[in-house]
Amino acid sequence: MSDTSNPGLFICFEGIDGSGKTTHSHLIVERLRTLGYDAVYTTEPTRWSEPGKRLRESFFEPTRLPVKDEFRLFLEDRIFHVKSEVIPLLNDGKIVVTDRYYFSSVAYQGARGLDWQYILKENEKIAIAPNLVIFLDVPVDVALDRIASERTEGVNAFEKEESLRQVKAIYLLLADRFPKLITKLDATKEISEIQEDVLKLITKLQNKK
Repeated sequence: MSDTSNPGLFICFEGIDGSGKTTHSHLIVERLRTLGYDAVYTTEPTRWSEPGKRLRESFFEPTRLPVKDEFRLFLEDRIFHVKSEVIPLLNDGKIVVTDRYYFSSVAYQGARGLDWQYILKENEKIAIAPNLVIFLDVPVDVALDRIASERTEGVNAFEKEESLRQVKAIYLLLADRFPKLITKLDATKEISEIQEDVLKLITKLQNKK
């Protein structure tokens, strides 16, 4: 994994579905902008690459893609994301906030049976290192309640209970493996409290630049 040695700051939000990643990613970008920072939101899978489009289409299909195909598409989409979005934005000195990164692949495809350490190794070959990973930790039952009450499009194939329990277990392994990189936050707290915690983490890093 190459270092993020550029003027910008690369922040990743991770967690199981229903943990609040998208909400907090958007909110912190808005908050940073009001404070005068040049912050940009990105997400994976991307909406622009062919692999990203195929992955998004697959989320609500009755049958999941074969796990090796899913893994390959995520890897191809991530190469696109890093090269065409993240690196140029970081070189311009922006704070890039991404809603999911390669830790999601490790957790989700790992939960489907691929060796999660192999997934990690393959992603580290093509990914740049984030400055901070924020893992929004939430009980699976709470996440599923949020999904059921907040989403009109239904529950996608990534959001079934046993699957999410396996995904969360791998996230916790990653948090133990990278304690200096991954910060775990209690995602059951009020949104405003979590946002304050996130802002402190980011501004502390920004002040070190």
